Amino acid sequence: MSNSEENSTCNQNQKTDTLHPEISPALEELAWTLSVSQGEFRLILARCNYILLRSVLYKHLQKLTNIKILVLNLRRSEKTLYKKIEALLPKQPEAIMVWGLESLLNLDKLLVATNLVREEFRKNLNCPVILWVNDEVLSKMMRLSSDFESWSTTIEFNITTDELIKELKHDTDAIFDFAMTSDAYSIGLQVGYIRRSEIIRYHHDLQLLQHQLEPELQASVDFVRGQEAYLKNQVDTALDYFERSLIFWTQEESFQLRAGILAFHVGLCYYQKADNPTSPQEYQEYLTRARQCFEKCINLFTEANYPNIVAKYINPLGETLRRLEAWDELQHLALTALDLQKLYGNSARVARAYGFLAEVALSKRFWKQAKQNAYQALHYIMKNGAAPSHQASYLLLLAQAELKLAQTSRAIKHLLQARSLGGKENPIQYIQILELLRTVYFQQNRYLDAFRAKLEIRSTEQQYGFRAFIGAGQIQAQRKPQSSLTQIIDSVDNKSLEETMAPEITASGREQDVKHLLERIIRPDHKLIVIHGYSGVGKTSLVQAGLIPALKQTSINNRVNIISVFVRFYDNWINALDNALALTLSTTQTSSYKKVTSEHILQTLQETCLYNLKIVLIFDQFEEFLLKNNTYRQRHDFFVFLGECLNLLGVKVILSLRKEYLHYLLECLKIPSMNIINYDILSKNVLYELGNFSANDAKTLIARLSKRSKHYLEADLVERLVDDLSIKFGEVRPIELQIVCAQLETENITTSTQYQQLGPKHELVKRYLQEVVQDCGQKNQKIAEIILYLLTDEKGTRPSKTRLELKQDFLLRITDIDWQQNLIDDDSLDLVLQILVAAGIVLLIPDNPDGRYQLVHDYLAAFIQKQQRPKLNDLILKLQQMQTKITFYQWALFSTFLIILIVLFCFNIPKFLQKLAI
Repeated sequence: MSNSEENSTCNQNQKTDTLHPEISPALEELAWTLSVSQGEFRLILARCNYILLRSVLYKHLQKLTNIKILVLNLRRSEKTLYKKIEALLPKQPEAIMVWGLESLLNLDKLLVATNLVREEFRKNLNCPVILWVNDEVLSKMMRLSSDFESWSTTIEFNITTDELIKELKHDTDAIFDFAMTSDAYSIGLQVGYIRRSEIIRYHHDLQLLQHQLEPELQASVDFVRGQEAYLKNQVDTALDYFERSLIFWTQEESFQLRAGILAFHVGLCYYQKADNPTSPQEYQEYLTRARQCFEKCINLFTEANYPNIVAKYINPLGETLRRLEAWDELQHLALTALDLQKLYGNSARVARAYGFLAEVALSKRFWKQAKQNAYQALHYIMKNGAAPSHQASYLLLLAQAELKLAQTSRAIKHLLQARSLGGKENPIQYIQILELLRTVYFQQNRYLDAFRAKLEIRSTEQQYGFRAFIGAGQIQAQRKPQSSLTQIIDSVDNKSLEETMAPEITASGREQDVKHLLERIIRPDHKLIVIHGYSGVGKTSLVQAGLIPALKQTSINNRVNIISVFVRFYDNWINALDNALALTLSTTQTSSYKKVTSEHILQTLQETCLYNLKIVLIFDQFEEFLLKNNTYRQRHDFFVFLGECLNLLGVKVILSLRKEYLHYLLECLKIPSMNIINYDILSKNVLYELGNFSANDAKTLIARLSKRSKHYLEADLVERLVDDLSIKFGEVRPIELQIVCAQLETENITTSTQYQQLGPKHELVKRYLQEVVQDCGQKNQKIAEIILYLLTDEKGTRPSKTRLELKQDFLLRITDIDWQQNLIDDDSLDLVLQILVAAGIVLLIPDNPDGRYQLVHDYLAAFIQKQQRPKLNDLILKLQQMQTKITFYQWALFSTFLIILIVLFCFNIPKFLQKLAI
């Protein structure tokens, strides 16, 4: 929390600036120490457990001394103290005061790093540095940064028990006042953060003094502790605190407004518990309890004649009624809310009321009314400038109404607009948008667009933990979904939106690979890393869902931050790299060149390294570059650039490619700049092989992912499944595991008995194939089936074929002209191939001049042959029979024609001879 935010919070809650008499001597000592330390480095630890008290102390300190003190506010993500202070050099202030140590996410790392560079403070600073610390921070400093701490002078600021109680009452009253008077709700990571921390500290210190609080003050503290627990997602703990506090305030007639606030927070907990029920009955029970609590809240405020507060707290009741599908009650409440919000609310809450009315109209099939209300909601939300997810929700409602009114093109337009607003804040809503878009695309025969929407749905479900297995798609880094209600009523904390390492990485043993790669990146003797392995082992997933999120949390010696630049497409690799670099560096506030040349990119990299950053360039699926740039000269230009990058001190490079393309890298050996890696690009120091899962790792992965998405699999099923998956090689191929387990999840197979009836793995993959074939659309299903068959042979192997070869084979198989015209055309063939590749069933191998297509695994070939061959043989037999009939009729016709000629000839020959004689 910044100093300005602290002061703002103080002003809003009328925090007293009165100085406690018992701390005046300590403050005078601090002022004197600053005066005698001018021109030299001195470390001063100002020991004070109370953040808001520090603000008061700082104001009074400025009155006691003329020394200009520069205040440094540490961000919660800060990892090094010296780096923050070093940015001030060479121009130094008269004194430096540091705030925020107690709120750091990586305090231990920062203290260790500070101890390592302690001499830098003495060498480069000639002014006193004040660190505000509480008891926990000081304790950690003595343990983790003892050498640095030993240089310090500690000045303590303590207050008496009576003052503690006074401050505790003042701050708890301020939290309640904020809940009553502010337009925002009194819960949120930003709202009331310092107040809550302060209250919990006061309460803790009073407990150490064994002081028993009065019931009223204890109920206030329980309210604040409940908020803190709720924000840490400890919902049951929060519920206990809130209910305990509610019992007290309900009994006090003079505090009915506080009872209303507590009733709201109890309802908030039940509402969030409904997001993770164990059964449909529990879902209904939690929402019913939330409804009762919200209704109690509204009734208490209504009875107290506070319509402005009713306007503030009424919409969450509407959200609960919406989820309960209590449409009549929601309509009545929405109309009431609309009048209140127009008088007392803001435009975002007015928009929500119109949104409720639009949903009610949709439920009652009043399509025009739903459209009108959705437009009104959009009108008001645009005035507010609220989060994009709110606007997206009304666009979704509008599109639903337009589809019912047969206004399909407008509906698609609004769905695409809603989709473009992103899904990070509300993934459930984002999935609903994609589902509707997919349905519309499929109805319009836009099968490829529909399939891409399906893949995006599965990717989003995997990213937020709604789905355990994604199938053949690429695993993404994990994100934390927001509570659906707090997301609507409060601002979203940006920290909660950060990507973290996917559980697929941590649960599968791949985390060790990430650690090994991080070690190489940090070490100076690994300039180039080549990640290689066979197709389907998960190289891209490892990089995107494991390594890149880990790099965001890593620094070198706690001083140098690492940034990753990811490149995946190579139609123009210089443009692709420049765009990726500009996108990444925009967050670091460094300059980048607009012109796209390799020289400018090198200069940008060199300048960026001066900002104490290390850059890791990641070229994923690098075999595509090797094949798209199909001349030695084109590849040579890149390898020259690569060598120059490796010779930059702060740059490292990762290439990720399939094992069979490693030999292309030997072209680097003739480039002089490659002496940085001793011209040995295929050494163990450079190569990093990624293999399949072990059986144990596969079992752990399946069990953990299933538990995460609540798709619980029986232990016997996991054992049997892994045995089936590893029967051939003793290892489990990641892509095969994902495909089979995705089908288990789709069919809700959770027991060994079900698997025995509906399995084994070949049958699951067969149905996975059938689903993908159906995704090609009814008119293209026959093409998809035949193409899959043509990518096999009688031996059960999987030959690779170009698009032209597949089309020629198709035409050879289907000899009937009408069938050819009805079944195959270039657009249909391309559509089917693109869907099969995107589904992970068929592999596109880039080649010169044309790419080649191949099934991803041998076992697919075996049962495709078994499944499709009878159908195709029957079709071919019918065609052959038809051809035999045609041949018979042709011979019959020819014979008849020949007989007629003979008869005519015989009939006319006497006349011919007579004429000849004449």
